[in-house]
This record gives sequence, C-alpha cells and structure tokens, in this order.
Amino acid sequence: MTKKSAQQLEELMFNREPAAEAGPGLPVSERLEKQWNNEKLFWRELDGREPTPEQVEQRLRAGRGRAQELRKAIHNLIREYAEELYQPANIRQLELVRSSYDEEEMIAAIDVVLDDRMTMGPRVAAFEDEWSAFLPAPFSVMVNSGSSANLMMLSALAFPGVERHLQPGDEVILPAVAWSTSLFPIAQVGCLPVLVDVNLDTLNIDPARVEAAITPRTRAIMAVHLLGNPCDVQALLDIARRHHLWLIEDCCESHGASVDGRQVGTFGDLSAFSFFFSHHMTSVEGGMVCGRDKALWRDLLISMRAHGWIRGRDDHDEWVRQCPDIDPRWLFVTTGYNLRPTEINAAFGQVQLSKMPGFIQRRVATRQRVMELLRPYEEFFCFQQELPGHLHTAFGFSFLVRPNAPFSRAEFQAYLESCRIQTRPIVGSNLARQPVMKYVPHRIVGDLPNADTIHFQGVMIANHHNVTVSQQDYLVESVDHFVRRRALV
Repeated sequence: MTKKSAQQLEELMFNREPAAEAGPGLPVSERLEKQWNNEKLFWRELDGREPTPEQVEQRLRAGRGRAQELRKAIHNLIREYAEELYQPANIRQLELVRSSYDEEEMIAAIDVVLDDRMTMGPRVAAFEDEWSAFLPAPFSVMVNSGSSANLMMLSALAFPGVERHLQPGDEVILPAVAWSTSLFPIAQVGCLPVLVDVNLDTLNIDPARVEAAITPRTRAIMAVHLLGNPCDVQALLDIARRHHLWLIEDCCESHGASVDGRQVGTFGDLSAFSFFFSHHMTSVEGGMVCGRDKALWRDLLISMRAHGWIRGRDDHDEWVRQCPDIDPRWLFVTTGYNLRPTEINAAFGQVQLSKMPGFIQRRVATRQRVMELLRPYEEFFCFQQELPGHLHTAFGFSFLVRPNAPFSRAEFQAYLESCRIQTRPIVGSNLARQPVMKYVPHRIVGDLPNADTIHFQGVMIANHHNVTVSQQDYLVESVDHFVRRRALV
C-alpha cells in the first residue's frame, strides 16, 4: 500500500471508530490494508465479483456525520438498557444456562445491522483468524453450529479428492457417551459408527477399548472431550498413527481444555468446536472447524461450507483459469451445504472470545470449590476426574449415584428440581440406547457397562460462567439436606 493510498483510506476510515476486525495492534498501513481487503472479501462473498473502488469507498464512508452521531446515541441507549436488564441472580436457584453477554455484544451485533452487511463477510474472516491465534491452529473455518462443524469434518474426510478418504462402509470409532450429532454425521456420509465404552472416572472414551475395536474396515477415531474434560487424546493419537487412521476431535464442550499445556483441538487431523448459548463462549449459534494441514483442508472446507463453490478459496483464481467457460461466480468444485454463519454471529463471537479466558477461569474455580465441598458425599456419588496434566474447563457438574446409595437417581434428580436446581442427563448418555439407533446402522463393541451406568445413574448440573458463591453454597446445602434425610447420617 502506498503512502498516499494509506492517507486516503485513513481519511475515510478513521473519522469513525476503527473497526475491530482491522486489528488495532497492527501498524496503520497494515491495519488499513487489512480493512480494505476485508471490504473486498465482503463483496466477493456477496455475489462472487470484485467490488469497484466506488463501492468500497461508499462503504468506508458509512457512519460519518449525522449517522455517526446517531450510532453513538444508539450505543449509549444500549448501555442504559443493559444496566436495567441484568439483575442479580436468585441465590436459591441454579439454571442450566444464564446469559453471559452484556452491552459489548449487543453493540457489536447492532453495529452489524447498522453497517448493512448481515451475511458472511469480513467479521467472519476476522473471527476465524482470532480463533486460529487462540488455539493456535493453522486455519479455522466458521460454520453455523457445532453439529455442522462435525458434519463438515466427516464430509471433508469422505470427499473423493482426499487421499485415503472415507468410503461407504468404513468404520469410525467413537465413545458411546457423546452428543447425537457426534454420531449422526458418521452415518450421514455412509460410514459405520462403532460405539465403545468409556472410562467411569473421566467419562471419556477408553483407549484400550478403541484399540480392541479396530478391524480392517476402521478408518478413523473420533475423540470426544466430555464436559470440558480432555480425553486421553495422546493415547488415541498414538493408536491412530500406529494403525494409519484419521483422528478427529469433537471439542464442542471443551474450549480451552488442555493436555500438558497443549489445547484440545490441536491433536487431531481436524477438530470441531461449538459456540452455542450454553458453552464456554457463544456466538448465539455457531461453530468452528480447525485443522493441522491448511493446504489439505482449508479450501475444501471453505467450498463445502457454501454450496461447493469457489468463493473465498485460496486457489480461486486458478479455478477460474481452468474453467473459462463457466461463470466464476457459479463455479462448483466440491459437494457442499449451506452452513454459513452470519456477521452477527461472528461479531458476537469476537467479543466473547476476548472474555473467554475469564469465563473459563470462573468455571474452573467454581468446579474446584464445589467438588471440594462435595467430597464428604463421595460415599454416595462418583464425580468426574481428570487425568494428570489435563486442564478440565468445567462445562458442568456430573453426579453418578452409586449402586449402594440409599436413594435412586430419579429421587435425587427430582429433589434438585424441587429446589429449582435444573438438571439434565449427562450429554446424550448411552447413545446405543436411544430409539433412533434402530434406524442408524452401527456396531457396538462389548456390553457398554460404564455407558449404561452413566445412562441410568447419571445426572448433570450446570456450571455456567455466572454461578455465584451463594449459588454454589445453595447447591451443596441442597445435596447435604437430601443425603442427610435419605441416609440419616
């Protein structure tokens, strides 16, 4: 960028507040050039064409003068509204989820509306870069949910252009205790889900059972990190390498979790994250696919996210040269879906990502305190444990009612609900017992006794970012009251 063009852009851009996606830590010339490129990306994603200089200039001039005054007034009103909206939590109640956003996310979302660019564009690209830096990962591709992220992983692995791609009838091993859309994408690409048992201490997939389940048709292992607790992913990686298998990670509940300082989502060939409302951070709805090999996966995932066309691919221009007789705006080179997020999702996510370290710190501290206070009740309950060197980022509290307890899981759960402490099953519990499985071809290895224990004896309680100390005490007091009344201790 020339000095003159940088000055011209500065006049256009910096008469208003600098956009977050421009990268405030960059030198001015690089920051301006990045915003200029983001504007061009927006137009290319919109209709597949490069914008004219006049179109970009028009967008960069938006928000000056009277419009900027109105925007500031809207921001101030949002701040006032947020102060009125958010009230202290009821200390004698514990919901499964509570809003974690404030006026910052509201303003970011409203700014998308005011900027008049709602569909996937520069904010999505910026959020992808920021997420990649957070992990770190060579690349990230945002989609509209964690379930879609899992579907994208399996679809990419099954694409015929990928060497050693998955084929119909190939087997993918996963834990019996997982979420439904950890399993369904395996079947949706024509492969066979193979369910293995979990470890009852960690609630995660058991590597020994994985190795025992491998057959000549096995092609991949799905590592699911349950409730913020990293599975023994290094052992799974060793198995995958030894048997020449793909390793993919479902990290939808485990943002920021790590093994010996290395974050989950960086071990497998591909990984998936969810930004649903109740997770460690939220974009309201949204997800991310990450991978270790940018050259192999990024362009494929970019196309699959949006219909299979070439918009946004690094090799876009090469495809245009190869196919001169096809309008490049409608040039399709892979199979695909429409799994695109919106600019609002990305703007929300950018703010939340900046807050997530604090969110995780609070979740971890809450879990540590509550688990210490619940230690006297280990005679009646099993609690989830993490392996040495693993950082558990505390998605929720899991209780397994012991077989010799003088009460049932149903009685315990009903009592908590009567105390306005919301409960739910532990993830999808034993997926092999879900009625839908009679329609899904699959294979079960062994009797899954630990998955059954979780299914019949397990209950989960929330551990969102905003659980107060008073609510923690109320939870422990409620458990204590129930146990004393039932066990007469």
